[in-house]
Formats: sequence, structure tokens, C-alpha cells
Amino acid sequence: MKLSLSDLTPSRVTAAVRTQMKSGIFGRGAMSYLVAFAGISVASFIFHVIISRRLGTTHYGVMNALLGIISLLTVPLGAMQIAVTQAVVDKESAGQSFSVVRVTWRSFLSGCVAMFTLAACAPLIDQFLHIGSPLPIFLVAAWIPLATVSAVLQGALIGEYRFRAVAFASFVGVGLIRLVLGYAMVSAGLGVSGAVAATIFAQAFTMSSLLFSARHELLGHRHESVVRTRMRDTVLSVAALAGYTTLIGIDTFLAQHFFPSSLAGKYAAAAVAAHIAFFIPAALVTVAFPRLADGKGTDEASRRIFRQTLRTSVVLGVLAAVIMTVLPTLTIRILFSSKFASAPSILGELSFASVAVGLLILFVYLHLARRSLMALTPWIGVVLAVVLISVFHHTGESVALTMLIVSVLTMVIAAVPALRWRIEHTEPA
Repeated sequence: MKLSLSDLTPSRVTAAVRTQMKSGIFGRGAMSYLVAFAGISVASFIFHVIISRRLGTTHYGVMNALLGIISLLTVPLGAMQIAVTQAVVDKESAGQSFSVVRVTWRSFLSGCVAMFTLAACAPLIDQFLHIGSPLPIFLVAAWIPLATVSAVLQGALIGEYRFRAVAFASFVGVGLIRLVLGYAMVSAGLGVSGAVAATIFAQAFTMSSLLFSARHELLGHRHESVVRTRMRDTVLSVAALAGYTTLIGIDTFLAQHFFPSSLAGKYAAAAVAAHIAFFIPAALVTVAFPRLADGKGTDEASRRIFRQTLRTSVVLGVLAAVIMTVLPTLTIRILFSSKFASAPSILGELSFASVAVGLLILFVYLHLARRSLMALTPWIGVVLAVVLISVFHHTGESVALTMLIVSVLTMVIAAVPALRWRIEHTEPA
């Protein structure tokens, strides 16, 4: 079919773009979440720019190690969110009313147990990471119960495709409040503890907003069917998310252990900048997962959504990596100032490693939707990274190159079975 000039008028092109943006992965309110996620990403980088300049290289490396601990703690939270989303999608598909009261209370109690456990381990963590005080670790522990409740509520709202409520809570809390309070507290001389405290207050707002948005799921259906998460799904999600979350931060964590504080801080700055390349896949997979779960990751609709997500992630991720590779010095100076002058030398390798990790995230979520053990593939990368970095940690360049090789190899291992999976047409039970 040939296109005429009348088909290319601005109004028709705009209408076509609008239709595309409202369909597929961008439909059903998902675009609002993606816009909010972009805003959170910008706010997060501004946060790192400000904090790195205020703290300096030594204390900034410590803060990134603490943020790495928070990332590891988000693993069971993300797994619970995935499991709740899958359970809610099943209820929605069956046209059943449901309540999330019980699972919310259980998550809060589990968060309290984890809080006391981490607090008990604070002296050991302080000694290993050379922090100088257990106070920041106690603050991280206080963040856990707030985050556990937020994860369950996000899972329920996303399972109902209520992306706007999640977008508002996340953007205002994790984006704006964290940025403003972080700047204020660090400027007031509270140092690393102030930056971590800002994260706690931000999470408290996010939880409160989500509680309000999910009030009907909490209070309106108390006598309806209770959302129950499957133990196998939860365990698989925990293990899978633990794998790729550990892979994302393992190099920074080991750099803090092996390198002098100043060099570790510069490596952390380059790693944070490089992570721009996987922010897009991380956002897209959140809005894609309910659709993948609805089709068990095998029907044609699921595969179409996944292909759209994969194409978008590849294009934008590679574009970001190329820009940072071509302009490494400018990127680091804009984000972190001239104090991190040696960081640009490793930004290229870490940027493309982040592209590979971003694509790995997509494949992990696809395998989770299929309830496949291939979702555990990131642990292969973790083992390889620990072994190789323990041997080749003489310079930041050797660690960065190791992460690039490990990330690409792990992504390929996860991609092969995902892309070869045949469409299965099964009759409903």
C-alpha cells in the first residue's frame, strides 16, 4: 500500500504517533509511569551530582556501598511485588474481587524482622566497608519496613494497571523529596547519614501515598477472596532478582573492598553514570510485566509486547552508551565535577556493560512470567564477576573490562532460551 502526501500531514502524523503511544506497552496508563520514571531518574542523578560534590570521593564511595546494600534489600521486595502482581492479574482475569490486607500485614512483619537482623549485623558491615560508624546502617535498617509495605501495594496497583497512582507516589517520594531533603541534610553537615535519612523520609511518603491509593483493596474488600502468592513464584522471584541486583552492584561493592577509598569513589561515580544505559529497560519491564504474566510469557500478545520492549531498550540503551563513550570526560564533569577526573577512563566499558545488564533484566522478567528456572541466569554472572575481579583488580580498567565481558556473556546465556521459546497454545484448565 502506497502512502500519499495527504497521509503525511502533521495532524495525521501526530494522530498516528498518539495512537502508537496509547497501544502496546505504552497503553493503559503506562506512559504516565514511564514519564514519572524518567523524572525519578533525572532526580536521582541530580541527587548523586549534589551528594558527590558535597561528600567528596572518599565518603561518596561509602554512600554508594550503602546504596548497594539497599539495592540488595530491594530484592525480596521486588520479588514480593512480582508475586503480588501475578496473583492480582490472575484475580482480575477471573473477574474476582480481592483483598491485600493479609499480604500487606505479613510483609510489614517480615520487614520488621529484617530490620532487626540488619541492625544486629551493623558492626560487621561497618568493619568490612570501612564506614567508621554503624549509624548509617541503622538508618538503612529503619527503611526496610516502609519499603516492604510499598512493594506489596505497588504490586497490587500495577496488577490492576493503575500506573498513575504508582507514578505519583514514586516520583514525589523517591524523586523530589529524596532530592530536596538529601541536599538539605548533607548541606547541614549530616554527611552520609543525612543522605540515607533522606531516603527513609522519601520512602515514608511513597508508602503513605500508596496506602491511600490502595485503600479500597485494603478496606473495601475485607470479606472477598484474599490475594495469595505462590511460594514457588516468590522464591523464584527472590532468587532471580537477587541475582541481577547483585550483578549490577558487585563491581562497586568489590571496588570499595579492594581499592583505596578515593579510587573506589571514582569507580562508583563511573558506575552510577554508566547505569543510565539500563534505566530504560528497568522502567519498561515494570509496565510490561503484567501483560507478560497475563499471557504466561508464551502467547502471541506477550511475545509482541516483549519484542516491542526489547527493541526500544536496545535502541535507547545503545544510544546512551555511545554518547557516554564518546563524551566520557564531559559526562563525568557534568555529573560529578573535576574531583572524579580519572573516572572517564572506564565509563565506556561500564556503559556497554550496563546495556547488557539492561537487556538481561528483560529476559529475567520474561523467564519469571514463564515461571522458568532460566530466570536464575544472573547468578552465573555474579559468580564469574566475583572470581575474575578477585583475581584482576589491579586497576579500575581491569575491573570495568571484566564487568563488560561478564555482563555480555550472561545476557547471551539468558537470551538464547528466551528467544527460542516456541509459542504454546494451551487450553484453560
